[in-house]
Amino acid sequence: MAVTTSELDHRHPALVSLIDAGFGPGRIDQTLRFYDEPHRAYHDREHLREMFDATVDLREPLSATQALALLFHDIVYVPGAARGSNEAMSAQLLRVYTGMLDLVLVEAAAGIVIDTADHKARSREAEFVLDLDLMRLAASAPDFDRYSRQVFAEQRPLIAIADDATAWSFFAARRVAFFQQLLERPAIFHTAACRAHFEARARANLARAIDAVRAAGSRGTV
Repeated sequence: MAVTTSELDHRHPALVSLIDAGFGPGRIDQTLRFYDEPHRAYHDREHLREMFDATVDLREPLSATQALALLFHDIVYVPGAARGSNEAMSAQLLRVYTGMLDLVLVEAAAGIVIDTADHKARSREAEFVLDLDLMRLAASAPDFDRYSRQVFAEQRPLIAIADDATAWSFFAARRVAFFQQLLERPAIFHTAACRAHFEARARANLARAIDAVRAAGSRGTV
C-alpha cells in the first residue's frame, strides 16, 4: 500500500469526516498518544496509520462513525487480557472521550470497536473497519513474519518459557486455531474492495504460517 503520511496525526485526510462531526484536532492527537505506549510493538500508531492510509489508497472514504471506531479500536491494549476485555474497555473509553458528539454516532462506533474482538461485523459500517484491522494478514511474506514477531514481542513477557525460540514455537502454535477459523470462512474480508486487494495474499500467508507450525511439530520442536 502507498504511504499517505509519514506520521499519523489529525491532518490525515481520512479523519476529515470525524473532525467535521465535532471531534476536533486536539482530541484526535490526544487519542493517538495512547498508541505510543512503550509496551506496544504491533498495536501502535504505525498500525493505525496503515489502516487510515488504506482508506485513501482504496478510495473508500470513512464515515465519521467508521473513523471514530478505527481511531479507538485499540486505544486500550493490555497484553494477555481476557478475550474481549480490551475491546470493551476501548469502547468505554470512546464513550468517555466523545461527550460532545451525537449519541447515535458514538454508540454505533462503540459497537464496531466491540465487533473487533471476534472480527464478526454486526453492522454494515463495521465491515470495512474490521477488514482494515486484518489487512496486515495480506502483507508480503517478510512483512507478515515481521508483524508476527511484533505481536510475539507484546506477548513475550506473559510466556513463562525462558528460551526465546521455544517461546516463539509456543506462541506460533497458539495462533493456529485463529488462523484456521479465518481460513474456514467463505471470505476473510467482508467488503469487495478488500477481498480484491487482500484475500488471496492473506490466505497464502495464513496457510504458510500453519504449515510452519505443523512442520516444526513433526520435527518435535513445538
